[in-house]
Amino acid sequence: MSAADVKAGEQQWLKSFNAGDASGVAHVYAEGARLMPPGADILEGRDAIEGFAKEFVATGAQLSFDLLTVHETPELAVAVGRYTMQIPVEGGAPQSDEGKYIEVWAKQGDGSWLIVDDIFNSSVPAPA
Repeated sequence: MSAADVKAGEQQWLKSFNAGDASGVAHVYAEGARLMPPGADILEGRDAIEGFAKEFVATGAQLSFDLLTVHETPELAVAVGRYTMQIPVEGGAPQSDEGKYIEVWAKQGDGSWLIVDDIFNSSVPAPA
């Protein structure tokens, strides 16, 4: 998998997320994938990831990624990057967040590449 392939996969993820398509987000993950969001337990499996994504996209959040590097092997690729996010607030200014992520992509039996592990966290200090 090349950095261009990872970037294309992330763009598919972003297109689905920003359109409110939780199922589309989940299908970028392998069946047994793990998502490790901040302030929550590890979510295991595509169905759990889709449930999380469904709640997340319902906020109207819009995300963008800045892919910093991709570590490549024939069977695995690890993407490291930053994200920025805007969450609409009814009657107020949008809430902003920025942070970092690591995604582990694995080659599947059919030759496709899917995320098997994903962790992200905010770079914004927690409120006092």
